[in-house]
Amino acid sequence: MGLQIDDFIGTVRIVRSDVNSINVVTVNEGASGIGPVVVEETGSSVLRVRGMPAPLAMNCVRLNGALSISFDDGPAQPITDFPTIVISVPPSADVKLMLRAGDAEVSETENLEILAGGCANIVAERVTNTLRLTTTGAARFSVDQARRADIDASNGGQIRISNVDRLLSACLGHASKLNSDKVTGDARMYMSGTSRATLSQVDLNELTAELDGTSSLDVTGTASTSRIAVGAAARAHVTGGVKLGDVSLTRAGRLVVDGKRWKGP
Repeated sequence: MGLQIDDFIGTVRIVRSDVNSINVVTVNEGASGIGPVVVEETGSSVLRVRGMPAPLAMNCVRLNGALSISFDDGPAQPITDFPTIVISVPPSADVKLMLRAGDAEVSETENLEILAGGCANIVAERVTNTLRLTTTGAARFSVDQARRADIDASNGGQIRISNVDRLLSACLGHASKLNSDKVTGDARMYMSGTSRATLSQVDLNELTAELDGTSSLDVTGTASTSRIAVGAAARAHVTGGVKLGDVSLTRAGRLVVDGKRWKGP
């Protein structure tokens, strides 16, 4: 059972259902004139919602948290002028959401796959299995918990994951930022550009970190082993009991262990 939302611009609220079905609660087309919201059921127990692809030239701005969007250098319209949809799903559902611009709230799901455009702000609850997230530009995303999190923020994004139970795998680039309050299992971090990541309260079997550009990684907690490669002008800081395995420092790359610069075994 699943929900798939494509090419949406507006507001999405995915709320918890206590019955084993996915249902559209309300749909409001709004006054933007962007086009109708199409809802259709497929033969595979998937409810599909399709918005309308926006023109290539889309600009957005947030002022005091409120989003306004303009197309093709036209006048800015508040997010309240765009479609709003509320859908109820059970916690066992798989959800796919492509939000080009707008705001979304997502209740507990089994698996969650998100493509967040640069004008998107998404807040999710617990993901009991796998989170797959792709962000661009200034997209913002936060989630309470995920068993496994696969993140592609190579083109930007601001991400917070409170708790990862099994595996965190993240590719960060440009000016993306990632923060996690607790990570258990394995962590794999691939970073470039001016990206930043902070992992707190880690309890890892293995930490893998490959840094380039002027990226910066801060890890606090324990890891049974690690593989760390830091190049260009990147920085990695580990504190609290990360056991070093293979370490490679090239160019001006720097590794700091418990407050002291690492210069070799």
